[in-house]
Amino acid sequence: MSEVKQSAYGQLGLFATKAFKAGDEILAESPAVVLASTAAGKQQKTEASIKKSLESIDVDLHGTFRSMITAGTSWIENSKNEKTAILDLYSPTAESSSKIEDRIRTVAKEALQFLQKSTDSTVDWDKVEKAMLVWACNSFQGGRIYLKISRANHSCDPNSIIQAKGEGQKMLAATDIAVGDEITISYLGSMLYTETGVRREKLKRTKFFHCECTRCVGEDVAARVPCPSEHPRQAQQSLNEDEQYDDDQTVKYICASSESSALEKFEKLKKSMSVVTSRVLALLEEQESAKDKKPNDDSDDEEILEEHLSLARAVMGDKHWTTNLLLLLLLHRRLSQMSSTMLTTQQIPEMEDVAETIDNLQRLHRYVESLRLKLHPGHILGDVIIGTARTLVSLGDMKSQKFGAEWLEKISDYVDKFESEGRQKVVNVLSVAWKKHDRDSSDDGKKAKKLKS
Repeated sequence: MSEVKQSAYGQLGLFATKAFKAGDEILAESPAVVLASTAAGKQQKTEASIKKSLESIDVDLHGTFRSMITAGTSWIENSKNEKTAILDLYSPTAESSSKIEDRIRTVAKEALQFLQKSTDSTVDWDKVEKAMLVWACNSFQGGRIYLKISRANHSCDPNSIIQAKGEGQKMLAATDIAVGDEITISYLGSMLYTETGVRREKLKRTKFFHCECTRCVGEDVAARVPCPSEHPRQAQQSLNEDEQYDDDQTVKYICASSESSALEKFEKLKKSMSVVTSRVLALLEEQESAKDKKPNDDSDDEEILEEHLSLARAVMGDKHWTTNLLLLLLLHRRLSQMSSTMLTTQQIPEMEDVAETIDNLQRLHRYVESLRLKLHPGHILGDVIIGTARTLVSLGDMKSQKFGAEWLEKISDYVDKFESEGRQKVVNVLSVAWKKHDRDSSDDGKKAKKLKS
């Protein structure tokens, strides 16, 4: 079904040996090794003892250094059961590494020195260093490393996705894949939907390579902003309200990524855009790190999110990635609040709130479709589309319920191929809710005829 061979990306990659349709399982695999700490107390002690070592390491690599210590310690503790096959996976060497990879090799050497000083074990330190580098370049969440799945190279327009399966993972075709095609995945999560410069910086910081995939060298659609020549800015480089929302779709756009020269004549605007991008990225990373710690329902957080969205829309416009990723976060939050309110009070949402939700969803759907990725829009919008449909169905009238069914139809193919059986049942129930009105109307008509006769 798949084989490992030389990739156009410069290293080995995973290739299809048979044709796959969207939704087909390409392979399923358990991790060959998990390089992660299982002893919380020991981890805290290690954390306390590494602060001095951090002084010689770049700040942006502090987290990587800590995680390398964890990976190296895990390898040493499980050396009797170590799966040396993972050492065949890619890792940078002195002969092959780029300038970006030189940084991670330096961190690995620092981590190795730390482990040698703090560990009494007699181990093969060359293997420990290699294992830490393999972890840095190939691991998935939780320090899991796979012999085949970890061979899949990254693309900013991937043709497959990864889903959990038991204790391991499975790889599914996101689109049709022909025999001989390289099978690629995304290493970026939701950051896949950002502009080229942001994606490249994220990959450089977390996976230590400069991406040259077809999307990265093509038109940067995610970085579109209203053309400053056609739409002059007001104070603080902001757009007027009509241009911000572009309801009539008449605004003229240019692709103005951080790597392009499109704004050379507009230095003030360029600086303002850079500030907005930095602020949005900081907020997105903060939201991501807080996601698994506690429910994010603080009203202060929502106010901050709304402020950032207002700023992004004013400077970047309706079609820029900053506006749309913030809009997605806000929509998730609003739908969660509506659902919670309906469950606890049995009250339906205000129509004004529902109308705003639908408007935001339409904008998001338009943005995601404009990127023309191989991934179905449902991969990032599935939750909010289902949440919106659930809200519309709860209103109780046939018109709203039919509208909800129309939105679900946009992701029906995605749901059938990529969602769980339970999720499919939920979508099916919501999709046919409006038909109850037809049946009720038909029953009422039959009763009326009987009464007349």
